[in-house]
Amino acid sequence: MLNDDTITALATPFGYGSISVIRISGNQSISIVSKIFFSIQKNKKLEDQPTHTIHLGYIQDNNNNKKYSFLDKVLVSVFRNPLSYTGENMVEISCHGSYYIQQNILQLLIRNGVRLARAGEFTFRAFLNKKIDLSQAEAISDLISSDNKVYHDISLQHVKGSLSNMIKKLRQDLLDFSSMLELDLDFHEEKVSISDRMELCNFLQKLIKIIKNLVESFSLGNAIKTGIIVAIIGETNVGKSTLFNQIIQEDRSIISPIGGTTRDIIEESMILKGIPIRFLDTAGMRKNVHDPIEYMGIKNTMKKIENSQLILYVFDSSFNEKKQKEMIHIIQNIYKKNSQKIIFAIANKSDICHFHDYIDIKSKVDGLFHISAKNGEGIEEMLNYLSCVFMKKLKKRKYIVLQSRHYESFKNSLNEIQFAYDSLKRGISEELILIHIKCASNHLGEIIGEITSEDILNNIFSKFCIGK
Repeated sequence: MLNDDTITALATPFGYGSISVIRISGNQSISIVSKIFFSIQKNKKLEDQPTHTIHLGYIQDNNNNKKYSFLDKVLVSVFRNPLSYTGENMVEISCHGSYYIQQNILQLLIRNGVRLARAGEFTFRAFLNKKIDLSQAEAISDLISSDNKVYHDISLQHVKGSLSNMIKKLRQDLLDFSSMLELDLDFHEEKVSISDRMELCNFLQKLIKIIKNLVESFSLGNAIKTGIIVAIIGETNVGKSTLFNQIIQEDRSIISPIGGTTRDIIEESMILKGIPIRFLDTAGMRKNVHDPIEYMGIKNTMKKIENSQLILYVFDSSFNEKKQKEMIHIIQNIYKKNSQKIIFAIANKSDICHFHDYIDIKSKVDGLFHISAKNGEGIEEMLNYLSCVFMKKLKKRKYIVLQSRHYESFKNSLNEIQFAYDSLKRGISEELILIHIKCASNHLGEIIGEITSEDILNNIFSKFCIGK
């Protein structure tokens, strides 16, 4: 991507609308637009106007054979460097949303020396001109893609630089640590130790804890982007499909008194108090299954249990002591595989069964609810609690990682710091520890773009829409 020519693109979606915005960026952008823009105020030249001003006038095609060939009446916004999105001179033309007008203005700009922008090129120039760092550029892409409140709020915080500032602080901490070790190296021949190794170990432990939390936050961040998976599980005929239909307010799952009706996974997405949720209705779990299709459905259920963030374990309120022990055993096995899993026990058919507190089950799960999936009783309370649980998890984390690239860099940095910590405890020489610390700092630098490659940049910005 050349940074010395003038680029243009439609910043609003293609098609018909009330208005369209055409963006132009480059050192010559104002002078080029001034050739085709004529203010309604006579003798008012666009080139003479200050930054952050808006001007009403007409776009005129001077190459047209007609004496006055006006394309449209427009508003032109002027942004002078460095006070623009890209850090260059920028102009935005707000015209009427006709496809014909859009294309003719773009062609007119091209004839006057402007070229069409590539995907993400405006944001790429903002990065090159140090208006934003690489993590903020990716956060802009996340912000554009955000389709729920939580995703939007986290992306906006990253655009503001919350994640960038934290990474810069971590890199500074690593630099301070390196300085202490280098002081020890300077006085090594005199057999004088300037720093306390125990204090240095404690220092690294704090960094390990911070970065480990960031690594662990990615599973939550990824769920926020794609939807938090909530698997509805339980034995056959306990009311899983009825509950699923009540939650989504639609008859998506077939309901039948015949056990094992649901064979395949049925999924439906919804936004619950700003949180994206993907509810899954699964095949009923039971032993001694002879039907190969039902058996495959149960196997898929077990996979979905592993991939889900939350489980609604539905059971019949009338079940006996033996069934209760079996259920507790399954719950304990789920927690053994992933202690971070959230499990709600859902006692269904409360409309026909006597109330029971199920103390043994309640002590093993994150919440227990008595509902009637048939009548819809208790479901709203359960869903409200479900959303509160995730909001509490979000509030516990100051930073949440959304990008897989960031996750990999944090993980690599964590491994290097862990190596440095182990080496420090074993009394290994400072030279080797410094190598690990430098690598850890470089991995963090990759996130904000202080250390990067052309391939990484091309990969990131090629995913942006044209005009951003």
